[in-house]
Amino acid sequence: MLFKFLFILFTLFSSYLPAFAAKQDIAHALLKWKTSLINQNNPLLSSWSLDQTTNLTRINRTTTTAPCTWYGVHCNDHGDVTKLNLSTSRLNGSLENFTFSSFASLTHLDLSLNELFGSIPVEIRYLSKLMFLDLSGNHFSRTIPQEIGMLSNLETLSLHSNILDGHIPVSIGNMSKLGYLRVDDNKLSGSIPRELGHLDNLVKVNTSVNFLTGHIPSSIGNLTKLSELYLYLNNLTGSIPPSLGKLSSLKIIYLYMNKLSGRIPDELGNTKNLVLLLFGHNQLTGSIPASLGNLTKLEILDVHENLLSGVIPQELGKLESLIQLAFSHNALSGQIPGSIGNLSRLEQLFFNDNQFNGSIPKELGYLTSLVDMLLLLNRLSGPIPDSLGNLTKLEQFALHDNKLSGYFPETILNCKKLRYLTLGNNSLEGPVPKSICSLRSLETLYLGSNRFSGGIPQCLVNFSYNLTVLDLRLNRLYGNIPTTFLKQNNNLKTLNLNGNQLQGSIPRTLIDCRNLEVLDLGNNKLTGGFPHWIDTLPEMQVLVLRGLLPINYFKNFKAIMAIDRAASRELYMDGKFMYYDTVELGVKGLRLRLERISVIYNTIDLSVNKFEGEIPETVGQLRSLRFLNLSRNCLTGRIPTDLSNLVQLEHLDLSSNKMVGKIPVQLASLTFLVAVNFSQNQLQGAIPQGGQFNTFDSSSFQGNNGLCGFPLTKTCRNDGVPASLTPEVDQDEDDGFFNGFSWESVAMGYGFGMLIGLGIGWLVFYSGKPIWVIRIIEREQFRHEGTSGKIHGIGGFAATRARKRNRITQVSDVRSSLSF
Repeated sequence: MLFKFLFILFTLFSSYLPAFAAKQDIAHALLKWKTSLINQNNPLLSSWSLDQTTNLTRINRTTTTAPCTWYGVHCNDHGDVTKLNLSTSRLNGSLENFTFSSFASLTHLDLSLNELFGSIPVEIRYLSKLMFLDLSGNHFSRTIPQEIGMLSNLETLSLHSNILDGHIPVSIGNMSKLGYLRVDDNKLSGSIPRELGHLDNLVKVNTSVNFLTGHIPSSIGNLTKLSELYLYLNNLTGSIPPSLGKLSSLKIIYLYMNKLSGRIPDELGNTKNLVLLLFGHNQLTGSIPASLGNLTKLEILDVHENLLSGVIPQELGKLESLIQLAFSHNALSGQIPGSIGNLSRLEQLFFNDNQFNGSIPKELGYLTSLVDMLLLLNRLSGPIPDSLGNLTKLEQFALHDNKLSGYFPETILNCKKLRYLTLGNNSLEGPVPKSICSLRSLETLYLGSNRFSGGIPQCLVNFSYNLTVLDLRLNRLYGNIPTTFLKQNNNLKTLNLNGNQLQGSIPRTLIDCRNLEVLDLGNNKLTGGFPHWIDTLPEMQVLVLRGLLPINYFKNFKAIMAIDRAASRELYMDGKFMYYDTVELGVKGLRLRLERISVIYNTIDLSVNKFEGEIPETVGQLRSLRFLNLSRNCLTGRIPTDLSNLVQLEHLDLSSNKMVGKIPVQLASLTFLVAVNFSQNQLQGAIPQGGQFNTFDSSSFQGNNGLCGFPLTKTCRNDGVPASLTPEVDQDEDDGFFNGFSWESVAMGYGFGMLIGLGIGWLVFYSGKPIWVIRIIEREQFRHEGTSGKIHGIGGFAATRARKRNRITQVSDVRSSLSF
C-alpha cells in the first residue's frame, strides 16, 4: 500500500517538475530582460518577481504565480506562456537581452507603443509558433532581419511607425499564412518584393510613408483576398499594373504621392467592391476611364495633381455613393457633364485648376449634400446658375479666376452656411447687393477684379463677427468707404479696396479693426489728411495707401517689429483654402503684383502721395520689414541711420522726394537688399561701398548731383565731394544719342533757357569737337562695359534673390490649402 502511494506521488511530482522548470526558465528570462530596461522600476512591472522560497513544499504556489499571473503574461490551461501583451507599458530599452528561445509556446507578442529601440534580433526566428507580432510605435532601427521569414505560422506582422531602414526582406514571401502586413512609416528603401504575390491569404498590405522605389509588382494582382492596399507617400515609379483589376475583394487603394506615370487602367472598373480610390499627386496621363463608372460603391475618387487630360466621362454620373470627387490640378477640358448632378451624396467637388470651359451646368444645383465646391482657375463662362442657391449646406464656394459674366447670383444668399465665397477675377457686373450681409457665417468674401459698380453697402463691414477677409479691389465702386465697422469682436484681417473710384477720407472707425494685417486703399480718389491713428493697429503688416509723417507713427506696428513672427504660422497670409492676400507694390518705378503674400513679407508702401516732413527714426524699429516704399512724396531731411536696423529689408525706395545729406554708410550692412532707389533727391557725398551696394547700378542714384563714387562715373575727392560737376547721364539702355542725359541735367549744367542753349549748341558744333559730346560717348562706353546683363540694378546673388521673389507673381496655387 505504501509502495502504491509512493508511486502515485512520484508520478505527480515527475509531471509537475518539467512544467515547473519551464516556467522558471521563462520567469528568469523575463526578469533578465526587465533588469536590462532603462526604467526597470516601471510600476507596471512590479508583479514581475519570484518568491525566494522555491522548495518542493511550495511547488504548487510557485507554478501558479510565476509568471502566469504577472502583468501582461498569459498562459494556456497547461501553464504554457502563449501571449505576452505589453502594449503601451512605458517600456524603455532594447530586445538585446530578450531570450527568445525560452518562449517556444508563444503565439502572440505585442510590444507596441513603447520606447523600445535598437535592432530586431535575428533570434526572433525561435518563436516558431508565433501567429501575432506587433512591434509598432517604437524606435526600432536598422534592417528587418531575413530570419523573420522563418515565422511560418505568422498571420499578423506590424512593424510600422519605427525608424527601420534597408529593404523589405524577400523572405516575407515564405509566410504563407500572413494576412496583415504593416511596415509603413519607416525609412525603408528598395523595391516592393514581388514575392508578396505568393501570400494569397493577405487581406491588408501597408508599405506607405517610406522611401520605396521601383514599380508596383504585377504579382499583387494574385492576392484575391486583398481588401486594403496602401502604397502612398513613396517614390514608386512606372505604371499602375492592370492586374490590380483582378482584385475583386479590394475596397481601398491608396497610391497617392508617388511618381507613378502612364494611364489609369481600364481594368480597375472590375473592382466592383472598391470604396476608396486615391491616386493624387502622381504623374498619371491620359484620360479618366469611363469604366470607373462601374464602381457603384465608390465613396472617394481622388486623382488630383496629375497630368490627366480629356473630358470627364458621363458614366461617372452613376457613382451614386460618391462623397468626394477630386479632379483638381490636371489638364482636363471640355464642359462639366450635367450627369454629375446625379451624385446626390456628394459633399466635396474639387474641379479647380483645369481647363474646363463652357457654362456651369444647372444640374449642379441638385447636389444638395454639397459642402465644398471648388471650380476656380478654369475657363468657365456665362452666368452663375440660379439653381446653385439650392445648395443650402454649402460652406465653401470658389469660382474665382474664370470668365464668368452677369450679375451677382442673389440666389446664393440662400446658402446661409457659406464661410468662403470667392468670385474674384471674373467679369461680373452690377451692384454688390446689400442682401449679401445675410450670410452671417462668412469668413472670406473675395469679389475683386470684376466690374462691380455702385457704392459699398454699409453693412458689408459689420454683418459678421467671423469676417476676416473683405476684398473688393479692382472694380468700379465709388462713394465713400463704409464707416460702420464692428466695435467689438472685430476679426477683420484683410481689407483690400485698391483700384476703385472711392472718395472721401479714410474712416477713423477703422481703428476698431484691431486684428487688421493688410490694408490696401491705393489707387482711389481718397482725400483728407493722413490717418495718423493707423499706428494703433498692432497687427498691421502690409499698408498701401496710394500732412506730415508723425514722429511716432510706426512705433506701435508690433507685428512688423517681431522678427520671428512667422515661426508657427501659415506660409502665406490668409492662406485659407482658396484665398491669398494680394497687393500691388512699387519697385524702382515698376509695379510688382504679389499674388500671395508670405507671412514674412511685411510691407509698407506709402508711395505716390503728398507726405511731407522727415522719415521718422521709429521706422528703424520695424525689424522684420521686407519692403519700404516712400517714393514720390515731398519728404525732406536726412535718411535715418536707424534704417540699418531693418535687417530683413529687401526693397528700399525713397526716390522722388526732397531728401538731403548723405546716404548712411550703415546701410551697406543690410545683406538682404535686392533693390534700392535713391534717385531724384538732393543727396550728396560718397555712395556707400561694399555688400549689396556693389550690385546696384547708377539708375538707383541718378538725379542727385551731389552724389559721387561707384556706380556713378563721378569720382569723389578725399573729402567725399564730387571731383566734377559734370551732369549725370541717364542710364536707360533704350536711350538714343541725345537721350543720354535728362532734362534735369541739362537745366543744372547749362540753365540758360531754350534760346540761349540752342545758340550755344550751334556755336559748339560749328567751332569743332564738343567736349561734352566726347564725355557722353565715354560714359556710354563705360555703361555698356560695366552694366551689361543687369536686372534693374541687381546683380550676382541679389539677382538670384530677385528672380526668386518675382516668382511670387505667378498665379496662386491653392493646392496646399486643400484638405486632400
